[in-house]
Amino acid sequence: MLRWSFWIIIGAAAVWPVLSQEAGKNDSKPLPSGRIVGGNEVSIANFPYQLSLQIEGTHICGASVVAPRWALTAGHCCFGVNLADLTLRGGSANHKEGGVLFALDKLVIHPDYDDDNLNFDVCMMRIEASFLGYANISILPITNSGSIPSDMQGTVSGWGSTVSDGEVVSNLRATSVKILSPTTCTRQTRKYVTTTASMFCAGNVGRSICVGDSGSPLVFEQRQIGIVSFIITECGGTAPAVYTRISNKSVREFIQQQISNGVRHS
Repeated sequence: MLRWSFWIIIGAAAVWPVLSQEAGKNDSKPLPSGRIVGGNEVSIANFPYQLSLQIEGTHICGASVVAPRWALTAGHCCFGVNLADLTLRGGSANHKEGGVLFALDKLVIHPDYDDDNLNFDVCMMRIEASFLGYANISILPITNSGSIPSDMQGTVSGWGSTVSDGEVVSNLRATSVKILSPTTCTRQTRKYVTTTASMFCAGNVGRSICVGDSGSPLVFEQRQIGIVSFIITECGGTAPAVYTRISNKSVREFIQQQISNGVRHS
């Protein structure tokens, strides 16, 4: 049977399309796409850590404030982009207006990031000034645990579309998603992809991420535990979405190291 393989940046959670009729794994790369499905519009006052990563004023990915000068997003959101074209908008539920625009002066992608399978899909972004001192902008601490809270509900937010073939939305949305155990994640995704130790799964039928949400945070008990990475078949479908697992030792240490470097050299 013919297999198709392609990789297209369309604005934010990646999509791994199932194009082969053969049983077993498909050889396609994940596609950056992503949106909030089954959620509701929310106030930025309740999600003050949420940022919009933009290229020349156009929203491409979500991000989160994790330190006074540092934001966190997915590696595929930073891969191959020109730093000078990027800005972050914070303090506004509308990614098109309001709040504050921040210029970036540094991007650091995880050294083991793999653009083929999105392993270690994480990027740190440093701004020229500081996030502190602005209305509706505050730091979201990352998890300090080495494990994920299996079978619990987390909260994911972003500006992705609300239907599979839709456009990104103007106003921030959020929804709750079930966090799957590593065993359940492997069982539900192995037909399509090979998940790694830097990944975990979350989502319910009708409640998940899709086009425009890549890089956005998944939060559990007021700490960020995941970064929106990719979807496998359809947004809000039976296959769960895949997130970068911040509780992974290499991911967590990478984030902490960048923050520490920024403190020493600011």
